[in-house]
Amino acid sequence: MDGQAGGGPKSRRSGTMDATRPRIPFAEWPLQAVLSAGFVWYTAPGVLVTQAQVEHASLEHTRAMTVLVDAVLKAKADDLAALGGLLIIHDWRTVKSWDPEVRQHLVQRAKDRPAGLVRGIEVAMPLNPIMRMAAQVIDLMMSAVGGGRVKVIDSLPESLVRHRVKTPPTGARLPTEIPTPRT
Repeated sequence: MDGQAGGGPKSRRSGTMDATRPRIPFAEWPLQAVLSAGFVWYTAPGVLVTQAQVEHASLEHTRAMTVLVDAVLKAKADDLAALGGLLIIHDWRTVKSWDPEVRQHLVQRAKDRPAGLVRGIEVAMPLNPIMRMAAQVIDLMMSAVGGGRVKVIDSLPESLVRHRVKTPPTGARLPTEIPTPRT
């Protein structure tokens, strides 16, 4: 069940979350949102952070995340414009595979958004060469349609420091309710 916080143990094989707490480096961050595939935070300076808790990302997981990204873009439009757009940092280190439709969906969402809404996307993922190659293909496709560039990173802590990402304060919530994805 998706919600602002909480969750419960489920099987990794089923592609759903199996932990009720985020992993390092987000283990001490207060929960803001729990989706079926993992955790989501919005924090300063204009950063959306996700941490996957699944080994296989489905189209359903991806739709839930992109609908939430769109809702944050809408809710924080003025603040994000002053920052040059939303920075998205994905911790996808648990993800080993995804549905074939995921790539197409991510590129289509980027294509549908006006240019400049997303200032960058950084993804920490396993060293699996096939997954990294897939991320590079998504980067090329997204840059061709005017979406934010996708950078595969090896170190989440370095990325957080480089972008001056702040730990959300206790009690902070997402700037929007968690919307229901369209099918």
